[in-house]
Amino acid sequence: MDVSACARRERVDDVLRRAELRVSPAEVDERRASPRGRLGDPAEKGDEVLLGEPLEALGSCLHLGHSKGVAGLKVPGVNLVDALSVGVGPRVAGSDEASRAADVVADAFRALGLTPRFQEFELLAYEADEPELVVDGERWPAGPCMYAHPFDGAGTVRRIGSSPAPVGDGRLPSFALVDGSGREVARLMTSPFSTGAIPFMSPHTHVTTPPTAFVSAADAARLEDGMHVRLRVGGRFLPGRRERNVIVDIPGRGDGLVVAGAHVDSVWHGPGAIDNASGVEGLRRLAGALLDRELARGVRLVAFAAEEIKLAGSRYYVDEAVVREELDAVVGMVNLDCISRGSSLNLLASPNALLARAVEAARGLGLLERYELATGPATGGVDSHWFAEKGVPAVTILHFPYDEYHLPSEAPELGDEQLLDDAVRLALALVESQCERPVPR
Repeated sequence: MDVSACARRERVDDVLRRAELRVSPAEVDERRASPRGRLGDPAEKGDEVLLGEPLEALGSCLHLGHSKGVAGLKVPGVNLVDALSVGVGPRVAGSDEASRAADVVADAFRALGLTPRFQEFELLAYEADEPELVVDGERWPAGPCMYAHPFDGAGTVRRIGSSPAPVGDGRLPSFALVDGSGREVARLMTSPFSTGAIPFMSPHTHVTTPPTAFVSAADAARLEDGMHVRLRVGGRFLPGRRERNVIVDIPGRGDGLVVAGAHVDSVWHGPGAIDNASGVEGLRRLAGALLDRELARGVRLVAFAAEEIKLAGSRYYVDEAVVREELDAVVGMVNLDCISRGSSLNLLASPNALLARAVEAARGLGLLERYELATGPATGGVDSHWFAEKGVPAVTILHFPYDEYHLPSEAPELGDEQLLDDAVRLALALVESQCERPVPR
């Protein structure tokens, strides 16, 4: 996962009610507070029903019975959590390791009897150096900002703003490094997740990213205006690199298809066992489970490249589908990201009707009894973003947050098999339901 997916915790009944009526989370809160518009009241004139059927009927297109056997989803063959995070290791977009990872995933699909193909694209890659940060004479840990321009110098700290924290109600402060002339020469940003200083992306585009390093939330709280800082940020822009999305197709009876995806790459120095070798292993298990199904529509499984650099692989896939007039055939998208560790089950779905279906599927599988639920739109820092932006009903399933996110300590032994399997069972139910009766655009 790359940037904030903007999940928020909501009462399940609120999620379902909001999906039935065309209302936002803010309107849900407003109606709860209003004596005339509490949740559960009959729909008032002007409320447009999205589903065209009672919410209780959602279960009729969710084949939950197919997905209840845990053992049935353990597909023989390589475990991609180990193969990617240990066998390959850190696999930054555009690197030789990322290319090896694509081959490993393709081989895993071949072992299931599927025929993978590669969607190749050009990439301006970036090779980061470890930042050096000294604050008032003390060395602080710092994470690199991908595509940051280089800097080696000193100055004083000035807080320049803050942004909402992606998890919880706090804010993430941002700081400038100011030289003796008063000019802002570099940035210090607060890591949005994890307990450490993580590698991450700037809010800016690749070509305008200023010299930047990330500090942990704990260290950001220690920064004060006027502190003396010495910072070195380095890295190399690497033109002419290539990346590959790995694609396999499972045919169905009718026209159209559902895309299921997960990203293969990881971050600088990060083995990415959770983010996102777990999602790719989930995609492999999903493929194995779908092979013995009679599908109403085809399913295309895509292992996306370059997610950690602003969702570049999934963006290329969607942009190409638009250029080739193929996107209209996509009736839905299900994405798996960070599915084997985390404190909450996150369902990020658009439109609201698909969010309702996802919540009902989770309820039917007993997941709402096991996990705290957080919800949000399918847009943000996940590969469902570009599909949802083009109007394709899309959902990302993830367990989040967790302390080791984007750190070198994100190892396979941190993963929980139950979480991974539950995510795959939910993905299977949603893929089959979208094949049989897609949520309309």
